[in-house]
Amino acid sequence: MRLWEVEFEVYRNIPSLPRPGTVVDEIQKEPSYRNSGRKRAGMQGCQLSYTLEGEGRFFENGTEHRLLPGTAFLHKHDDKGTVYYYPPNETKVWRFLWISFYGETLDRMVMDLVNRYGYIYKLPRNRGIIKRLEGYRNYRDAVQALTPLGGAKLVMDVLTSLGESFEKEHENDPQSNLVRKAQQMIFENLHKNMGINDIADKLQVSREHLSRVFKQQAGVSPIDYIIQRKIKFACHLLKNTNFTCKEIAERIGYENPTSFTRAFKNILKISPKELRRIGYIPKLEIS
Repeated sequence: MRLWEVEFEVYRNIPSLPRPGTVVDEIQKEPSYRNSGRKRAGMQGCQLSYTLEGEGRFFENGTEHRLLPGTAFLHKHDDKGTVYYYPPNETKVWRFLWISFYGETLDRMVMDLVNRYGYIYKLPRNRGIIKRLEGYRNYRDAVQALTPLGGAKLVMDVLTSLGESFEKEHENDPQSNLVRKAQQMIFENLHKNMGINDIADKLQVSREHLSRVFKQQAGVSPIDYIIQRKIKFACHLLKNTNFTCKEIAERIGYENPTSFTRAFKNILKISPKELRRIGYIPKLEIS
């Protein structure tokens, strides 16, 4: 049963921008209540749901999560690996707040967040985005008109709050700290021929441990990260200075200019001279 709801109307919608659909305060207490992504095949849009009271369940790809107060889950409506439902043998009412959103690019945006942070988030109720969404109860049973940019901002505020909550939760994680220290060391020593063994020694961890954690946290191996960062800095020097390729190679820790050129072409598919000639830096896929 819906306690209240507010529908958003975006006038003169811009298709490429995300837009909110509806925000709802809902209660469920029936054992039969169950929403499966498999049964929503072809249904567009995404949703964030947040438990206010009681308890629900969320199942994703073989893992079941308890949805206690303060817990939110993010998902695509037609995500076949997800189900959310009222728990069997539960007696208390499950009350949850949810907001739906849509857009041509939104599905990928949401799945990128899920792949990076997961489906489950912890959010405070008395401040931030949840407090803001609950505030819409004052406009219950009414349509809220938004501009395209106003609607997009609301959706992005919701998604941004999820990333911020995750990063804050993990900012003191030992593995995250290890990777941040390694990255800082790489930035400060781009001019040197520093390898993974040197970094591991300075951080007093094994090469294997650093490589494993770095790949998990950054999505790329330390060696590839070092090379990519060096090449990115080389692009800046090629575009903004008159240094020769040999001088640039020396400035990013390559003793042999041929090795620099080979690494550069392997990353960007063009030579340093070609980049200087065309005058712009191709997009670098660097974490």
